[in-house]
Amino acid sequence: MTIEELFSVQEDLNKLKSLSLELDRIEGFNPYKNNVITDMPRGGEAKDMNLWYVAEKERIEKEIVYYQQKLQRDRKKVEEYIESLPHPENDIVRFRVINDISWEEIGDLVGYSGRGAAKRFYKTVKCSESS
Repeated sequence: MTIEELFSVQEDLNKLKSLSLELDRIEGFNPYKNNVITDMPRGGEAKDMNLWYVAEKERIEKEIVYYQQKLQRDRKKVEEYIESLPHPENDIVRFRVINDISWEEIGDLVGYSGRGAAKRFYKTVKCSESS
């Protein structure tokens, strides 16, 4: 498994967080905010904004569903790979890829320095890439 494949889980999680923030921003949008009410007829601006709002919300919701499904597939592959690794390499890879913990914290958890944990991580991933 390549480093890119391993970190796809983090990329998926980051994309989901971003989309959730975007959806919250869209849902908080009010096309009627700051409208001045007068007795004069107005153009169809609100209708256009409502169409945009509905289309944008729908697009974001579809992307969220896509990335949730992608995250499940990617995480399953990464978990299978991690389970195939010997101890403590499996813990090092899990802490870094799944839990996104810093090298120093990982080193403390597995009994290495931060740099030692990073070296074992990259050595393990490089060996599995070549086999």
